[in-house]
Amino acid sequence: MNRIAFFICIGLIALILSGCWDSQLLTTKKIVNGISFDAGENQKFLGAVRTVILESKGGGQFDVKDEFKQAEGASPSIIASRIDTMLPGTVEISKTHVVILGDTLAKKDIFSPLEAIIRNPKGYLQSHLLISKGKASEILAYRKIENNPVAFGIKQILDGAEHSTLVQDQTIYSVWSQVYDSGGDLVVPLVRKLNESALVIDGIALMQGSRYSGVSLIGEDATLLLLMNGKLGKIASLNIPVQQNLVTFQVRKLKQKLKVSVNQRTSAVECTVKVELYGAIQYYPSELGIDIDREQLSKKIVASINAQAAEVIRQMLQANCDALGIGRHLSIHYPRLWKKMNWKDKYKEANVKPDFRIHIQSTGLLN
Repeated sequence: MNRIAFFICIGLIALILSGCWDSQLLTTKKIVNGISFDAGENQKFLGAVRTVILESKGGGQFDVKDEFKQAEGASPSIIASRIDTMLPGTVEISKTHVVILGDTLAKKDIFSPLEAIIRNPKGYLQSHLLISKGKASEILAYRKIENNPVAFGIKQILDGAEHSTLVQDQTIYSVWSQVYDSGGDLVVPLVRKLNESALVIDGIALMQGSRYSGVSLIGEDATLLLLMNGKLGKIASLNIPVQQNLVTFQVRKLKQKLKVSVNQRTSAVECTVKVELYGAIQYYPSELGIDIDREQLSKKIVASINAQAAEVIRQMLQANCDALGIGRHLSIHYPRLWKKMNWKDKYKEANVKPDFRIHIQSTGLLN
C-alpha cells in the first residue's frame, strides 16, 4: 500500500509541476482574428488584418487593443511578411474568425488570395469566408461593434444571419472542398456597409466555380434560394403580399425535393423544386380577431411565393450559378448525357420551376 501511495504522490506532483515546453506568453502574441484581401493596382493584392493585442497591466489584468494594419504586395505571402514587420511579437493566425474578399477580387478568383492560408500549417480552415460589396478593407477597418473586436462582431452578425436563413455559412474548408464540384456552385455570405452607420450581412453572392458572378440576392430573395436548396437555419421569416395586405409567415420546418428530368427528344433539362414549408402566421392585421381560413390563405401565400421564387431562379440562371446542384443530379441519373454535354453552356437553357406548398400550423393566440 505504501508503494502505491508513493507512486500516486509522484504522479500528482508531476501533473502539478509539469508545464508546456513550447508555451508562449499571450502578451507576446498578436492574435489575428480578421483578414481581408482586395484587388490592388498592377495585378497586386491589398491585404489587411485585425489583430487583438493583450497588454499586461499587472496583477493579472490586461488591456485589449484591436488594431488594423494593411499592406500591398504581389502575393499574400509578401503581404503577410510586410504586416509582420508592423507588429511586435509573434503573429498568430490560427484564431482567425473571418476572411473577407472584396467583390472586385472575388470576380477574378477567390482561391488566389486564399491559397496561402490553405497551405499554411497554422492556417485556420474553419475561418468564415465572406465577400464584401465594395472594398473588404473598408469592412475590416470599421469601428468597434458593441465594444467587441471588429472581426468578432462580424462573426456574431454572421451567426445571426445564418440563424434567420439569410445566408449559408461557408468556411475556407467548405469552399475548398465544394468549389471543384462540377455538378453545383456555391453561394457565399455577402457583407456590406449601410450608410456608413452599420455593417449588414443579409444576402448571398452567387458563384460561378471559383469566381463571383457579380449577381447577389438580398433579404427574402436569398432566403427563398436557400429554402429551395433545402437549407433552413433556426427560422425563416417571409413577408408575403396577399392582395392589399402583408402576411408574415415564419418557417420552422421544411421538406425539399429536387426532381430533374431530360426530354428524350430534345435533350432539354427540366427541373422542379418542390418545397413544403411548415410554420406559423406572425402578422396578418386585416384578420385581427377573426378566424382565418387556413386553406384559402395558404393558396394565396403559395401563389405569391411561387412568383417571387420564379424571379429568384431567373437571376440564378442569369448568373450561371447552379446553386441547386442540378448538374449533380444529371451526372448521377444521366451519366452518358452528362459526359457529352457542356453543362455551363447548357445550364442557362434549363427549365427550372418552383413548387411551394404551405402548411399553416398556427395562427397565433388571437385565433
